Amino acid sequence: MITTKRIITCFVDLFFLWVLFKFGLGGCESAILLTKTFAPLSWLLLGGVVFLLFFRSDYQMDVPIFFTGLLLGYWGEWWGTTRGVWWYWNSAMPPDYLPPLWGLGVLTVYRLSQLLMPRMPSDLSRNQVIILGSSFMLLPVLAIARSIDVLATLDWSSWLDFHFFAGLIIGLLLIIYQFDLRRDVLIYLCGTLLGGLYEYLGTSVGEWTYASGETPPLWIAPLWGLAAVAMVSLAEILRKFTRNSWSRIKKWQKLRF
Repeated sequence: MITTKRIITCFVDLFFLWVLFKFGLGGCESAILLTKTFAPLSWLLLGGVVFLLFFRSDYQMDVPIFFTGLLLGYWGEWWGTTRGVWWYWNSAMPPDYLPPLWGLGVLTVYRLSQLLMPRMPSDLSRNQVIILGSSFMLLPVLAIARSIDVLATLDWSSWLDFHFFAGLIIGLLLIIYQFDLRRDVLIYLCGTLLGGLYEYLGTSVGEWTYASGETPPLWIAPLWGLAAVAMVSLAEILRKFTRNSWSRIKKWQKLRF
């Protein structure tokens, strides 16, 4: 049965495909060039992204995730490019096409976590809780330790500013807010996996370059996972807020009329 919700979701899905084609592939000519250059890997990745965009799509959650990724992604990209943590081939700070791709990137991470959720045990043992919980700290520490020699040679003086600490505090608060170990660990691990893949492809072709010169930095992958958890958490807050606001409006209209 075709419902209004299903129709709106289809239009939102088409919008996401347009964003992928326009900003991710750069239009028809660029898409043909990219797929010829990196095929079959490009076709495999493109097919995987399209599948995840359509998997259990629901505009009520998809739209908040997309715009949360877009806005927070823009903030992070602006900070990173203006502070010289990384830079793009066209010297933009940041490129216009990057924030919408952050929205799609977080959405694919969320969808992959939903795809894998049935494989996660519903009741976690004590050892499983300890292992999964410690991964939030263990993976970033191990990744940073792998690049500590390179990171120690960089000038951090212009990086540790207000925006850095504000982003750190806001991110931690969003992760802690209504923390669910099963859901958030899956988002975290999927974000680490897909984020690391996106970073590898981008740095290997010279789309962007990190100050450490790594392709990509190993420490960036778990940070991708943590960012994804924070962004999905903010999207959940926005979804609840809009749903409650709409319910209040409906009640007010009934009382008035």
